[in-house]
Amino acid sequence: MSENDLKKKFGSVWWRFLEFEISRSRMIIEFAGNPISALILQVVAYHHLTLVQSSANKKNYEEIREKWEAGDVDTKSSLPRKLSYASISDISGIDKETVRRSVKKLAEQNWVVIDQKTGIHYQPSIANQDKLLMFNEWELAQVGRLIALLND
Repeated sequence: MSENDLKKKFGSVWWRFLEFEISRSRMIIEFAGNPISALILQVVAYHHLTLVQSSANKKNYEEIREKWEAGDVDTKSSLPRKLSYASISDISGIDKETVRRSVKKLAEQNWVVIDQKTGIHYQPSIANQDKLLMFNEWELAQVGRLIALLND
């Protein structure tokens, strides 16, 4: 679908897209405890996903999810492995001190690990990983519905 086709059809699904974004945000806020921590958790998960994807031979969902669940990260990746308070601040636009406090709370909630030498890592407890994987399945279903509406 071209951008022009999308512009023609987007009006009919725009409200569904916003509904998806609001529902998605609310769910992440429930995981993280507040909107700022939710955005920071997404940045940390995004960083982790880029490292996982760089280690995947195939770029299909099944392989990437399998590597995600196993925590299989390419240590030889050209991507920067160290995620710092400053880099999260740069990506998110959130003040560095606020990032530091929020990351510490996420570590207490067993979402991330903070290591002085290697930085901040997505390393959830089993219960948190299960929540996020169920959330990902929900995302897939919702995005699939949006695509189906656009294709009608």
